Amino acid sequence: MIELADKNYCTGCGACAYACPKDCIKMEENNIGLIYPVVYSDNCIDCKKCLKSCPIINPLSDHTPMKAFAAWSLDEEERRTSASGGIAAALYKKALSEGYKVAGAAQQADFSVKMKVAENDEDLILFKNSKYVFSDATGLFPQLSSLLSHGEKCIVIGLPCQIAAVRKLFRDNENLLLIDVVCHGTTPFRYLDEHIKMLEKVEGKKAFQMSFRDPDTYTYTFTFTLYDKTGDRFYAKRTKQGDTYQFGYHRMVSYRENCYHCHFAKSSRISDITLSDYKGLGKLAPCSYKELKVSSVLINTSKGLEFIQDLIDKKSIFAEERPVQEPIQGDKQLREPSSKSRNRLEFEKLIIENNGEFEKSIYEVLQHHNKRMMVSQFINIPKRIIKKLLQK
Repeated sequence: MIELADKNYCTGCGACAYACPKDCIKMEENNIGLIYPVVYSDNCIDCKKCLKSCPIINPLSDHTPMKAFAAWSLDEEERRTSASGGIAAALYKKALSEGYKVAGAAQQADFSVKMKVAENDEDLILFKNSKYVFSDATGLFPQLSSLLSHGEKCIVIGLPCQIAAVRKLFRDNENLLLIDVVCHGTTPFRYLDEHIKMLEKVEGKKAFQMSFRDPDTYTYTFTFTLYDKTGDRFYAKRTKQGDTYQFGYHRMVSYRENCYHCHFAKSSRISDITLSDYKGLGKLAPCSYKELKVSSVLINTSKGLEFIQDLIDKKSIFAEERPVQEPIQGDKQLREPSSKSRNRLEFEKLIIENNGEFEKSIYEVLQHHNKRMMVSQFINIPKRIIKKLLQK
């Protein structure tokens, strides 16, 4: 019997299922919404291609970042509507203009997210903005295989675990440019689906559009929004306003188990270029601008440097070279995985007790969290009074 990656570490990337020549492995959802490979061994020929393709069982060599840039798109509308500085959009546009096929995470009509190759320029809008939910990469692998076998150049922007899967399957193909986006974790789609359906019931409206970082409420506020068929926004809440899904995501409560043991949350990278919100800007060298709507761009290979340098030379983006350690020190996810909190441990217990019901489980965690915060604030009142008195 084939032993795949331990479920504490399996990312659900699907590389093993794609690699199996006998179709013995299926990606299936368990009772609490997590996607894992399941082996049906009747046709297994023990070729071990599934094990060889797994970036957890057979880790890749990493790249040490060569350079770091603080950057943003010089297209103001592109920058405004992007989650960070709009660098991913600039990379996609450059790639298309040079004949590359481009792939990214596209939100579907049911709000699930799938990795896919863009069929036309209009598809690029599907890749924009953050998507705080598990994205299915299994459909991307056959698309890339076909394109690369015909000598096509491809650029893929995805999560580190997805980029690792692409590298394991297609190796360091000279026609592949790989870009990873720094990730805190991924939440199962079942939780998002349940959340949206609950809000639709409460509001009495059907959602046709949603966003985790709506440009119309400023992307840096991380506002979860829903729009009806006419384009009217009928729901908009942030974590601190009580949105349960955003609380689960941004408080690191509702991720897949592997996200708390992530093999890719470190300073050495598996891609050519690493993108993220710039955190810690100005900490290691003087800086004349704030980090709001600024992207961190880590250059990990000479291929990545050539691509970014061309964007700079053509004045498609603003980019200032920064100390490499600055974004690494500023962003915990570039050093270590998300950690488990008291809230997370409580959620783990409740989601099993409640048979995978997300809203019931996360609401209870949120209520307990809020009570603890109120008690903490009350206890700290004397400290704040004393501090003010000492400052006089």
